Amino acid sequence: MGTLRTILAGLLVAGAGGAAPPAAPGQDSAPAAHFILVGDTGTGDKRARRVAAEIRRTAEHAPVSHVFLLGDNVYEHGEARFIGSRFLSVYRGVLDLGVRIHAALGNHDVERCKESGLRPVPRDETAYALSRDCEVDAHLATPEFGYRDGLRYYSIEIPEKSAAGSRGNPLVEVFVLDVNTLASEKTKVEDGTDEPQLRWLAEALRVSRARWKVVAVHDPLYSPTRCHWFGLICRGDDADLRSELEPIFLEHGVDVVFQGHQHFYARLKPQRGIRYFVTGAGGKKADSARGDRRAVRREDRGAFNHFMYVRATGDRFTYCAIDADGKIRDSGSFARDDATDEELEAEACPGP
Repeated sequence: MGTLRTILAGLLVAGAGGAAPPAAPGQDSAPAAHFILVGDTGTGDKRARRVAAEIRRTAEHAPVSHVFLLGDNVYEHGEARFIGSRFLSVYRGVLDLGVRIHAALGNHDVERCKESGLRPVPRDETAYALSRDCEVDAHLATPEFGYRDGLRYYSIEIPEKSAAGSRGNPLVEVFVLDVNTLASEKTKVEDGTDEPQLRWLAEALRVSRARWKVVAVHDPLYSPTRCHWFGLICRGDDADLRSELEPIFLEHGVDVVFQGHQHFYARLKPQRGIRYFVTGAGGKKADSARGDRRAVRREDRGAFNHFMYVRATGDRFTYCAIDADGKIRDSGSFARDDATDEELEAEACPGP
C-alpha cells in the first residue's frame, strides 16, 4: 500500500501550462516526466475536438510537457489544405498552454504518396514523390506538428520535472518512427526497406541516456483484431513490421511501445518483456476489438475515444487511459523488472 499511496499522491499534482505548484506536505515531489499519446486524431470532427479538449483539461491539472500524435493526423489523404481545420484548430487550446506536440506519419497522411525511388531512402520528405496528391512536405514543415528538424523519424528526450522545475537528465526518450517506409503490409518502398531508418533507430537506442525508452509508431506490432463490413474485412497486427522492429527493440532495451491505426484501446500483456498499447481512437469513431489472449480482457472491447496520460519517474512507469468525457478507463503502474502491472484507482490519474 505504501507504493500505491506514493503514486497516488504524486499524480495528484496541479498546474497549467506544464508548471506544477510547490509540493504539499506529504505529497510526492519525486522528479517525473509527464506526457500524453493519442492516435488517429485527424478528422477535425466533434469526436476529435472532445478528445483534444480533455487533453487540455488534463494538461491544466498535471505538468504535461509533450503530446505525441501516433499518425493519421489529417484524414483522409493528408491534404495540406486540411492541416488547419483538422489539426491546428483542434489542438490550438493544447498548444496555447505551452505543451509541445510531436507527430508520427500515419498511412492516411501519405495515402496518395509513392516513394521517390532514391537510395538510400532519405530521412526527409524526398523519400516520397511529392505532388499535388502527396503533400507530406507540408506536414513536415508545419512547426506545430513538431517533426524534429523536419525529419520523418526522430527522438525527443523528456527531462525529469519536480516541484522545483525541470532538470537536465532525460527520464524518458520517445523514438518516433515512420513505418510507411518499413516492412509493413502497406509499405511505400517497393524494393527492400528503409535501412537508414533501421540503422538510426538501433544506434539512437544504443546511445540513449534515458531511464525509459519509449517508441511511438502508427501501425501496431501487436494488436487485437478489429472487423467491419459485417465482419468481412478484418485487420490485426503487422507480422512483417514486427519481424523487422522487434529484434531492435529487444537488443536495445525498449520498455514501452504506443501504437495507433486500430481505432480502439487495448493493453497487451508484456510481449518478450516489452509493454505494448494500442491507442488509435483520438478522432475516428471507435471500433470494438476482438478477444485476443495476448491482450488484457475488456468488457467494453476498447470501443471508446480516448488518449493516454503517462507519468514516469526513475522507478515507475504509470499510465492512464482517459476517454473523451474525462473518465478513467484503464490505469496501471510497473517497474522495469515487473512481470505484471499494479492496478491503480481512478483517483491516481489527473483531472478536475
